[in-house]
Amino acid sequence: MTGPINTYRHYLPPFLQPLPWQAHPLDGKLLFFERDSGLNVLLESDKVAHLQRVAPRTLLIGVTNDCTRACSFCYQDRAAPSLWDYPSLLEFCRGADAWGVLEVAFGGGEPMLFPRWDEFISELYASTGLSVNFTTNGTLLTDDFLHSIAGCYGQIRLSIYEDNNWEVAVDKLARCEARFGVNWLITPAWMTGIDATFGRLLDLGVRDFLLIGYKGNDTSLLLEAGDLQQLERIVVQKYEQMGASVTLKLDACWGDSLPGVPRLFTTDDCGAGDDFLSVTCDKRVKPCSFFHESVQACTIDAVKAYWEQHRLARTAARIGGCGRVKQRMTLGE
Repeated sequence: MTGPINTYRHYLPPFLQPLPWQAHPLDGKLLFFERDSGLNVLLESDKVAHLQRVAPRTLLIGVTNDCTRACSFCYQDRAAPSLWDYPSLLEFCRGADAWGVLEVAFGGGEPMLFPRWDEFISELYASTGLSVNFTTNGTLLTDDFLHSIAGCYGQIRLSIYEDNNWEVAVDKLARCEARFGVNWLITPAWMTGIDATFGRLLDLGVRDFLLIGYKGNDTSLLLEAGDLQQLERIVVQKYEQMGASVTLKLDACWGDSLPGVPRLFTTDDCGAGDDFLSVTCDKRVKPCSFFHESVQACTIDAVKAYWEQHRLARTAARIGGCGRVKQRMTLGE
């Protein structure tokens, strides 16, 4: 199990100790994580002020660039081959678990095109303490698949776009009682009917929303100042209306562009390269999926060395929409 829990158990209040927590030291803080419930407990006090982070919380792993769709805004190189196979990916993730990583989040392309995906998820859950998550466009989801991985993953993230028939996928996930949320790419095309779409998603059973801002230089997909102000009003309104029954989150890349939205943590940085790393399907590592430079890293030791060297750099990505560049919405502004 990830993290030397016995070293830190005495910091936990007695009523929390029975749960199978994993300990994750941070810089001056201590995080406890329980993967089956998704609960997090963050401790901040003089008693833990001496601690230092030993690993990123999450690895974002691209397992393939193959996809069932061809979205015009996709930043992935469809021609780049995947160097992962079942054994090598499993070994890599087990190494991440031993290092102290808490979660792996798989993407692509479409990760459900990875061979024996359901078997892989189940075996990874059984053999590590990792919380296993993946993002899908939903086109390959079936009832049998969802039942086969039940209890073996943290969350399925469903990407919704204007044209990917997301209602069918949401209905299937809800009907199979899957643990899921939606990744909603907010572009100008959504703004006119955004209230109605929120309502439809809620009616279908969505209770976890992640609102994502476009990253790139296609100005037709970027929200202008008026759109951002409208979105800010809507998010605050939905937050107040839906309360604790619904989770409403913002992609870290929004940066300070929605200043009126309440935040759980006050921070001026997204955490890319420190709290999380991105590992591509051709086994290269970089701070986040949108970063402009990467380094070959075929082993978990190579990823660890990269993290130790670069974790405090906090370099902005050279792409429109990076939250580390104040008020920058397009490259060159």
